[in-house]
Amino acid sequence: MGDIERETMELDVLFIGAGPANLSAACRLMSTIREYNEKATADGKKPLEEPTMLVIDKGAKTGNHNLSGAVVDPVALKQLFPELPESEWPFLTRVTQDQTYYLTPTGKIPVPAFLLPPEMHHDACHLASIGDVTRFLAAKCEEMGVEVYTEFAATELLREGRKVLGARIGDKGLDKDGNPGGNFSPGMDLLAKVTVLGEGTRGYLATQLIQDLRLDVEANDQSWGLGLKELIEIPAGRIKKGQVIHTFGYPLDMKTYGGSFLYGLDDNLAAIGIVFGLDYADPMLNSHETFLKLKRHPFIASILEGGKVVEYGAKTLPEGGWFAIPQLAADGAVLVGDSAGMLNCMRLKGIHLAMQSGMFAADRIFQAMLQNDFSAPTLDYRAEFEASWAGKELHRARNFRQGYHGGLIFGMIGTGMHIMSGGALPGGRKTMPPDHQGLKKAPAPLPPQPKVPTDDTLYLDILTDVYKSGSIHNEHQPPHCKILDPEACKRCRADYAMPCTRFCPTKVYEEKLDADGKFLGIQVNFSNCVHCKTCEIKDPLRNVRWVPPEGGDGPKYQRM
Repeated sequence: MGDIERETMELDVLFIGAGPANLSAACRLMSTIREYNEKATADGKKPLEEPTMLVIDKGAKTGNHNLSGAVVDPVALKQLFPELPESEWPFLTRVTQDQTYYLTPTGKIPVPAFLLPPEMHHDACHLASIGDVTRFLAAKCEEMGVEVYTEFAATELLREGRKVLGARIGDKGLDKDGNPGGNFSPGMDLLAKVTVLGEGTRGYLATQLIQDLRLDVEANDQSWGLGLKELIEIPAGRIKKGQVIHTFGYPLDMKTYGGSFLYGLDDNLAAIGIVFGLDYADPMLNSHETFLKLKRHPFIASILEGGKVVEYGAKTLPEGGWFAIPQLAADGAVLVGDSAGMLNCMRLKGIHLAMQSGMFAADRIFQAMLQNDFSAPTLDYRAEFEASWAGKELHRARNFRQGYHGGLIFGMIGTGMHIMSGGALPGGRKTMPPDHQGLKKAPAPLPPQPKVPTDDTLYLDILTDVYKSGSIHNEHQPPHCKILDPEACKRCRADYAMPCTRFCPTKVYEEKLDADGKFLGIQVNFSNCVHCKTCEIKDPLRNVRWVPPEGGDGPKYQRM
C-alpha cells in the first residue's frame, strides 16, 4: 500500500509510548530547554528555539495500556520534580507493612526480614496505580506545551539505512484482508530528528530496531516474566492500607521462578497478582488457572473472601536485567524504559528505572540539539546510566534472575551468596536460553487437567476476567495476533499439546475441532488480547507474531 498519499508532520522529537519513561523524558527535556533559554537570555546569548515535541500512544486514553503492581520507589520522581511536595505525588499511600511468606499448598511460612536482601524491603516506597502515574505525568507534559496524542498506533519505523527518520501511524478502516474499507483513513508519517522508543514491554518497533541493527549483539537474550493482576473490592479490615504481602512457592512448582503480591491500596481495595518466569518447563502450565489456585489458597482466600473483582489485566516483564540491556541508541533513535529492559527483577520494580532512563535520554537529546548532531554516540546515555544510582542498582542484581533458571533451591542459594557478598556473587556473567526453548515435550497420554472452581464475583473464569480488562478490538480489521504457519500447529499439538491455549492469559488461542473431534487448527480470538505478547515470547515453534492493532483498541485499564 505504498502508493497511498499520506499526510506528514515534522517534529523535533517524537516519543512513541505514553508511559513513565517517555513522559518523564518529555518533561525533563522541555524543562531543561526552558532553563537553558532563561539563562541564555539573561547572559545575552541566543536561546534555543523551543522544539516541537509529540508523545503518542496506541491506547484509547492515557493509562489504558499501562499495568504494574505497583510498589514505587519515589527516587526518580523526586529528581524530576524536586520542588513537588509529597502530598502532591501521584501515589495512593506509603507502604506501612512489609511481609514475605513461603506458601505450601495449605499454609504459609513467614520469611524473617533479615533473610531478605535489602532490595526486597520496601521502606520509603509507595503503592500506586500506574495509570494514575502516567496521567499525572501526561498532565505535566501538557502544562509545558508537549502534546500527548492517544489512539496513535505506530506500526513502522521510517528509516534511511541505519538512521531512524520517524514513524508511520497505522492505517484505520482496513478490512480483514488488509484492504481499505469504506471508512479507511491512512496513517500519518511523523518525521523527527529523534524518535524515542518507550513502547513498554517488548515494544513492537523497539524489537524490530534491536533485531535489524543488532543492538543486542553484546547482550544476553532477554528473559521475560508474565504477570496477571486483579483489583478486588474486599470487606473493610481484611488488609491494611499500605500493607504489602509477597509470597513464593505454591501454586508454582519448585522449578518455576515466580511469586505473588497482595497490596492494600485502600481499606477495602486490594491488588493481587502472580508473576512467573516464561522460561518455565511444564507444557501444561495454565496461567489463568494458576492465578485462580493462588486466590483459592487458604491464606489468600481469608483476605479476599466476600470480595468482588473490579478489574483484570496481564503484561510481560523484561527480567533479564543488567546483562540483557541492548545498545540504547541508534542514529536518530533512543530506547528507554521497559523497551530497553529497565527492570530490577530482584526488587520487582521498574517504574523508577524507567523514569530515570527517560531523564538520561532527555539530557542526551538536549546536548544533541545544542550540537545539531543526532547520531548514536551523541544520543547514547549508557555511560550516565551506568554511573548513576540506577545503574549501580541494576548491576548489583546482575545475576539474580539467572540463578533461578535451575529452580528454586539453586536460586535461593544464589540469593544467599548475593546477600553475603553484597552482589559480587554469583560472579561472572550468567546466561539463560531464550524462553521459547524452555518447554519440555508434553507427556503421553496427557494428564488430567482439573479446573479450579469459579463463580460470578471473586473467582472469575478467564472470559469474565477479559471483560473486566475492558479489552475490545474492531473485529473487521486484520487480526493482530497471527499464526504464521497453520500447518505447524499440528506439530505443536503433537509435541507440546498446544501450550498457547494455556499460557495466554486471555484465551486468544483456542483449539478448533470438527463434529468428530478431528483437529482443525487454532482459532485466534484476537479481540480478547490485552497486548502482553506472551504468545510471541513463549511459543516453542516461534509461529506467532503480534503486531499493533488499530489505535484505540486493546485494554481499557482504569486503576491498574
